[in-house]
Amino acid sequence: MSTTPDFWPAAPDLQCDEVSFEFQGNEYRGSLVAPSAHVGPRPLVLVIHNYQGLKFFDQNVAEYIARLGYVGLAIDLYGNLITEEDRLWPADTSKVPEHLIRSFEAMVSLDHDHGAFRALLNQWIEQGLAHPLVDSSVLPAAIGYCFGGVAVLEAVRAGLNLSGVVSFHGLQQTGEDASPANVGVVRPTLKPCTNQYNTKTLVLIENGADDHLVPQESRTRFFAEMDGAGVDWCFHHYARTPHGFALPASIARIIHEGNGFYGNCGEEGWTNIVKDIAVAMS
Repeated sequence: MSTTPDFWPAAPDLQCDEVSFEFQGNEYRGSLVAPSAHVGPRPLVLVIHNYQGLKFFDQNVAEYIARLGYVGLAIDLYGNLITEEDRLWPADTSKVPEHLIRSFEAMVSLDHDHGAFRALLNQWIEQGLAHPLVDSSVLPAAIGYCFGGVAVLEAVRAGLNLSGVVSFHGLQQTGEDASPANVGVVRPTLKPCTNQYNTKTLVLIENGADDHLVPQESRTRFFAEMDGAGVDWCFHHYARTPHGFALPASIARIIHEGNGFYGNCGEEGWTNIVKDIAVAMS
């Protein structure tokens, strides 16, 4: 299922495995990549997908993390709600509306129900820590893109046992994304639950200054929320940069058309990620 970029050097010693389980009436499968066996178990970093679901990009990120010396686990939050084929941007533009509706229906089935959302995230953490290639003595970290960015922040609100989280262009509030409604998807009634912030988790936000989904009002609310809870956070704002800047054009096609590729922002973001994970796990 993984598709390593052809410009990466060969890494035949990397160890790959599938993590699968049943939970809340659904079936989930994730892709785990670990360094060479001779280094032994290594700390875990979860990779959480955008609104489309687990796909090649998330698996590539997990592999990149393994190349850095950690165990990367690209997790799946949708299970059977969306097939593997339906998680990619359609080559046929006439199928784009259907793709958006299907993806957003899966997304709102989770982000409106904070209790269920948090329970699934915690299940993935437990599944990852139980894997024999993972050093469970070190608290794991998590990286999320867009919807995945929402997920890592929700994990902090839930008090889940994470050393650090990184949100790439994720919304700062859960269940408030207007995008589903823009394509006719009706969001279920929001089901919030009590926050139990993990004040030991380091929070890093990589955000585009021109992200229409993260306005100033949203940022102000988030800063006040985290400060009030006593959570340490760092917010990086990239000038003249839109939502989805860290994703490849094959996923975020609408964003990149006519705007070029925001690779420098993504590269700088990864420099920040490597530092953040190292500090969080130390």
